Amino acid sequence: MMILQFYLKGLLISAIFVLLVGGLYAFTYLVRNTKKPWAERRNRIFDLILVGILTTPILSFAVLGVLVILRIRGL
Repeated sequence: MMILQFYLKGLLISAIFVLLVGGLYAFTYLVRNTKKPWAERRNRIFDLILVGILTTPILSFAVLGVLVILRIRGL
């Protein structure tokens, strides 16, 4: 049961991190590339969303490992 709690915490942390980094990248991309056609910019944003969806569970396992190590160390 404790591992599930750590995984859910890791999933939440990684989802927030991916949203922040992805949002920052999308904002800077859209601001810098205003002359590109909208279809090309939209496709880049869709690619970013797909990468975020695929990266979040993988990153959550890494955060899970860190949380378990911190729990074992008593921090």
